[in-house]
Amino acid sequence: MTSRVLLAVATVVGLLVLPLTASTTLRTVAAAPGARQASLTVTPPIYVPGQAVRFRGTLGKAGRRTVHLQSHMNRPGDTWLDVPSSTFRTAGDGSFDFTFTAPSMSGISYRVAGGGVATRGERFDARPQEITLTLQGADGASPFHAIAPLLPFTVLADTTPPVRSALGTPPPIPGRTVLLQERHDGNRWRTIQRGTTDSAGHATFRVAAPVLGERVLRARQERWTRGGSAIGWYASFPAYFSVLGLGGLLPRATAAATPRTAAPSRSEARPTAGERYRWGPTLFDFAWERGQDLTSPPSKGTRPRGTWLDTSDGTGRATPFNGGLVLQSKLKHGGAGDRGTTTATMRGNARSTGRWEFRLQGHAWEGGPAPFRFRLDLVPEGTPVTGCPTEAVVVADVTVGEPGLAVGVRSQRAGSQWTRRLPGLRLAEKPFNLAVEVAAKHTTWFIDGRPVATVTGARAHLGRRLVPRYSLVGADREMNGAQVDSDWQRGWSLARGRQVTSGAALTRTAYAAC
Repeated sequence: MTSRVLLAVATVVGLLVLPLTASTTLRTVAAAPGARQASLTVTPPIYVPGQAVRFRGTLGKAGRRTVHLQSHMNRPGDTWLDVPSSTFRTAGDGSFDFTFTAPSMSGISYRVAGGGVATRGERFDARPQEITLTLQGADGASPFHAIAPLLPFTVLADTTPPVRSALGTPPPIPGRTVLLQERHDGNRWRTIQRGTTDSAGHATFRVAAPVLGERVLRARQERWTRGGSAIGWYASFPAYFSVLGLGGLLPRATAAATPRTAAPSRSEARPTAGERYRWGPTLFDFAWERGQDLTSPPSKGTRPRGTWLDTSDGTGRATPFNGGLVLQSKLKHGGAGDRGTTTATMRGNARSTGRWEFRLQGHAWEGGPAPFRFRLDLVPEGTPVTGCPTEAVVVADVTVGEPGLAVGVRSQRAGSQWTRRLPGLRLAEKPFNLAVEVAAKHTTWFIDGRPVATVTGARAHLGRRLVPRYSLVGADREMNGAQVDSDWQRGWSLARGRQVTSGAALTRTAYAAC
């Protein structure tokens, strides 16, 4: 993923880099002529994004000097790049011993460089954070649980669940705070209990059952900053605890489904509008490089402000994952239990004019008659969270897994909507970049750096301070399992670069509900 961790290119002189490996045992590399071998050890071998890891070794060159970390994405054409804020000093014999936080994305390598030499690269594959909430003794991957009326029941929050076996089980962090939260106001969360993890990474809670209906709960493991770590908070999927036969959720019919086994892949490099039109330094860039959570500010930019509000009125969640922001319909890719609408809305750093760019990748985990709809909108700050806002710059409106993507402007106040449909684009396994430029007299949309649509005129300009919103839109019935990944979310002003008005015209029609 091209935009994470990487800020400045460093040229490494006098080094022959050997092939990279994934082991965390001692590493050696050919050093400069006359020098001893450089070496690197990284511990612990199992960690999560943002966890402090220890770098020990030597450059093979005596003398005190400055060293720093460099990263490599391990793709054809990539080079070693300096890691920001990773400067340290060696001892007199050239050895080093320091800690630094583990990266969020898998499959990248770090090395220690300085004095014209560098260690061999060490591959990093952080275990994704995960937490499940389940009725004690029940299946942790199921979102639905039957309980008896009025009797208290015990729920288990597990921060080391074996639910992502292909990616590895995260290590336990004993003593970490876990919040038990309940859904309120339809799609928000409020804390009702607090607990701490034991040596196995578990926390248990005792909850009162209702007379009728259900309680919808989630668990959230809080930030962990001990020992130099910077691990962000992480929430489970919603879990439904229903009085049997009265909650309406046990069971529901499943859609005819064809499970798919595609897994999230590392995004390839693709052109961006920001680079092509020289928009300059970003105001903000959520790169999700080092264990950030939804309420962490952007890690990059000249105005790095803003956080994200996540909501869910069904089984889905929005969360950082593998160096990006993802919206998921439920934990298991196949089977029953996908419903409702999940959103992530940026809060703060709103602008009435400016530029925004996003990278998207979709996964249709199931086939069937009820696919999710995905929307990426710029909405006026403070807009109520709904699946279809009445005022929006539509950056993408697409049915997950099906061809065709719409862009445009919707304005109930103007009584109009402006739309262009791009029939050849599909939100699927292949990632692409979307950007939009909003000026006072035009709005232009870009796909992989190419302008594809432009609307002009004052009526099509909302004149409101805008923020991005992601929405995985479903209904209160069984849907086809889906996931949408967004590597990064960036914003610029209009101060630099050329403004573009050469996209194809949009079609104007009377405003209508989605």
